[in-house]
Amino acid sequence: MKEFFESGHWLVEYDLEDGARLSRLCYQGSDLLTTKPREFTPPSEDYGEYETRPVYGYDDCFPSVEVSNYPGLDWTIPDHGELCWLKWKADIESDKIIFSVDSEVLPIHFQRTLHFRESQLTWSFNLQNKGEELLPFQHIIHPLIKLTEIKTLQFPDFASLYSESGEELDLTTSNELSVFLLSRKKGETYMLYLHSPEESSIHWTYINGLRVQMKYPNDLFTSIGIWWNHLGYPDEDGCRRDECAFEPIPGSSSKLEEAVEEGRSQWVEPGDMKSWDIVWSLDFE
Repeated sequence: MKEFFESGHWLVEYDLEDGARLSRLCYQGSDLLTTKPREFTPPSEDYGEYETRPVYGYDDCFPSVEVSNYPGLDWTIPDHGELCWLKWKADIESDKIIFSVDSEVLPIHFQRTLHFRESQLTWSFNLQNKGEELLPFQHIIHPLIKLTEIKTLQFPDFASLYSESGEELDLTTSNELSVFLLSRKKGETYMLYLHSPEESSIHWTYINGLRVQMKYPNDLFTSIGIWWNHLGYPDEDGCRRDECAFEPIPGSSSKLEEAVEEGRSQWVEPGDMKSWDIVWSLDFE
C-alpha cells in the first residue's frame, strides 16, 4: 500500500509492506529515482530472486547485496539482502520519516531516517545489536536513477577499478570513467567497483539542470559501486531497464563473505548501536 509524505520542496511515496521501498522521491517536481514500470513481467531466465518483482526506486541492502553465507550462521542471505523483503514501520514528523524494521534472523533493529531540509536530504542509518555476539554486516544504499536523465558525472579519483564482468578497462582517472560511462550505447551494462576513493563525495547532474552531491563517510566505505544499466539487463524483451546507481560499499565488493575475509565489513558490538549519515545536497545550474 502506497503512502505519501510532503515537506517543503519534497514529495515521497513509499510502501512499508514492500521493504519500505521509496517508489518516488521528488524535489521541486523532479523525480530523483526511477519509478514503477507501467507493466512488469519477470524474466523467464534466472537473474536472481530480486528480479522476480518490479525493480525501481530505493531500498536498503543489508547485511549483503549479493547472495552470501552469513559468517557463523547456517543462513544464506537473500538476493539484495534481507530487509528489502520485510514489512517495515514508519513514524512521521514534520520534516522527517523514521522507517524501522527488525531482522527475522539477526538480533538487529534497523532504522532509516530521511530528514528533509530546503535543499538537502540526510539519510541517517542506525542499527542496534540486541544480541550477545559481535555481528558483521554490509549496508549498501540502493538508489536507482534513470540513466538517460544523467547529463554529467563526477567521481573521486581512485586507487583501482574492477569490473564484475572481468573486462579490462583502461580507466585510471575519475574524468576518464565519467566519459566512458556517459558514452555507453544501449544494451551495455556494467557493475564497477572503485577501490580506495580519494574523496568522500559523488556528483551527478540531471538533464533538467538539477545537481546532486552525495557525501558519505569514507572511513566506513572503502569502495564505490557503480551500476550502469543502459537498457541491457535483464537481457530479455520487455525486461531491460534504464537505470544506474552509485553505492558506497564497506569492502571491495557487495558480498558480505568477501568483506569479512578482507576485514573491511562493518561490525556492531553486542548491545551496541552503529550510526552513520549520507547527505544529498541539491541545487540547479
